[in-house]
Amino acid sequence: MKECRRGSGERPKAWDLMKYLGRTIRIVGNFVTDKTVKTKHGTYMKFGTFLDVDGDFFDTVHFPPSLVAYPLRDWGLYLIEGKVVEEFGCPAIEVSRCGKMPLKTDPRSV
Repeated sequence: MKECRRGSGERPKAWDLMKYLGRTIRIVGNFVTDKTVKTKHGTYMKFGTFLDVDGDFFDTVHFPPSLVAYPLRDWGLYLIEGKVVEEFGCPAIEVSRCGKMPLKTDPRSV
């Protein structure tokens, strides 16, 4: 499987996700909202919405195994890794890993 690797110079953005269809990418997103759904097996999964660095929306799908291992904990910036998929002409990222990114404190507020 072809991937976007660190140092490759590629920086996926929401508007061009379709060109990465079927590939595993990493993208930084500002968490906007999510929807939790119960699966037919009784476990939970989520659909997430994020803003990329340009302020464009992109969607994520968090299946139960990745949601348990890498939960969405709160608002903030997340580094998301997953495979770009398409449903009804709209791209989304099937999340394999994600984590909330730390923010530097503003030295003016100390």
